[in-house]
Amino acid sequence: MITMAVVVAAGLCYGFSFYKLAFWILAYAIVYSGLGALRGDNQVQFLYRGSSGVIAAVQLPLAWHIGVLAGYL
Repeated sequence: MITMAVVVAAGLCYGFSFYKLAFWILAYAIVYSGLGALRGDNQVQFLYRGSSGVIAAVQLPLAWHIGVLAGYL
């Protein structure tokens, strides 16, 4: 749930054209959810049931796109 809230914050930054901030927020979310996947965090969440690995896999292409827009990649 925390990861999804962070992604919403990154989406707001993206919407307001703060691409560098959105990229770093997504980088944090990917690391956080990746560590959750390694830890075996399979708790039932409010709207989503599953592991954090799926969330990290969805965030990677999005972070790549925003990184290109921000000029990092």
